[in-house]
Amino acid sequence: MNISSEVGANDALVGVRVVPAGRDGFRVLGRSLREDEADTGESVAFYPYAGEELHFPAGSIRVFLRDVDKESVPGPSGYARVSNTLWTWLRWGSPPNPSFFRFLFATGRRLDSAHDLCVSVLEALTDRPEAFIRARGRLLGALANAELMCIAFGRAIDMLLDIPSRFSISVVVPAAAAAALPALREIRNAFEHIEDRALGNVRGKPHPEALSIFEQSDLISHGVLRYGSHSLSMKDDILPMLVDARRSLVEIAAAFAGTAKTIDVAVTFPAAPPGSHDRIRQRAYLLWENRTGSSWWDPNSNWFEAERVDMADARGAG
Repeated sequence: MNISSEVGANDALVGVRVVPAGRDGFRVLGRSLREDEADTGESVAFYPYAGEELHFPAGSIRVFLRDVDKESVPGPSGYARVSNTLWTWLRWGSPPNPSFFRFLFATGRRLDSAHDLCVSVLEALTDRPEAFIRARGRLLGALANAELMCIAFGRAIDMLLDIPSRFSISVVVPAAAAAALPALREIRNAFEHIEDRALGNVRGKPHPEALSIFEQSDLISHGVLRYGSHSLSMKDDILPMLVDARRSLVEIAAAFAGTAKTIDVAVTFPAAPPGSHDRIRQRAYLLWENRTGSSWWDPNSNWFEAERVDMADARGAG
């Protein structure tokens, strides 16, 4: 599925698996896989130069949320970017409440950013042979990214939990995430108001725990952030919370916009114009012989380039 009708344009939204659905003379029929259908690997084949056409009747193509989400591949942490999935699913077809779209999309972006920062911190904390001055700069950079990660993640969780009151959509917070939320909020607030903590204050008043936000030796040695009596492990607390929060966002998108969308118009790939196979073959040969093709040494590239020219000529003649 593409944004525009331009052949060859780099504007794909999502790809879905299609399978044969029979034939009627020179009409080859296709459809998408059903929701729980096993994929046998069978492909749809039609021969446009032999006069065959490929038809997908209205309603025969269904795109599932999982088709969109599979483009986001999880990394070693188990987290996969979610903002592209949300953008694609919520903008396709009849768009949802614009305010909800912006709210959920912004939450997803913050979540992706928090994950990237978390991974960056864990990578920076890895021991390596280097001079102490260089190591000190690397570890201070890790602390700075951990600070930004807490702010982005804390705000994303607040927005996630704010959805029921704003949009009347239920949100289920996993038990592990709920248990770690108080620590995340306290550490986030301390980092977000670091100028107050630097003066030994909390909300403008002296506080015995204020300066503890600057004591982050456990982050350097064990990847654990601390503030007062609160602690968060980057690997054991933050990463699982990120994965759980991502799952919640996808479930919310499904609850709001459904798990599947149906293409309600027929899609047809017509037969090639008469004589086009010979014309394309000749053009492809000339692109190679004269070295004028965009990738003249590649037979496939020459064929596709000649095919596009032939199609343009056919449209112009029509």
